[in-house]
Amino acid sequence: MSSKYDSMPLSSLVMGDPSNTSANTLAQRLAKKTKKQVFVSYSLAVTDSNLSLLVENRIKKEFELHPECF
Repeated sequence: MSSKYDSMPLSSLVMGDPSNTSANTLAQRLAKKTKKQVFVSYSLAVTDSNLSLLVENRIKKEFELHPECF
């Protein structure tokens, strides 16, 4: 969900480590791309940024291949 004060969508951490912002960041980027509300459950290691990037790219590819599912 976007705010009238910022171009980045709003995000909230429900559970987990507040110092790990990976789930919030991913949710914001996906919400901005789809213009829809996004819920993210994220349990990848913080230190593995390559895996995080692969996961995000795969999700974006699924958006393109199967937009009817989103």
